[in-house]
Amino acid sequence: MGKVIECAKVDPSSGCKHVIRGNTEEEVMKNAMEHAKSHGIREATPELKAKAKTAIRDEK
Repeated sequence: MGKVIECAKVDPSSGCKHVIRGNTEEEVMKNAMEHAKSHGIREATPELKAKAKTAIRDEK
């Protein structure tokens, strides 16, 4: 079973409906940081990483 993060769960104000997927938590985090670039985020803060990590869930 894969893992997912919904961008809007990390930052509801973004209005972004993108869903980031990966096979592992590490892969999802890597993909999420890549997606963050589309929002102008070049380097994630520890707070952002923690928020993203708590938003990871198992894909249904």
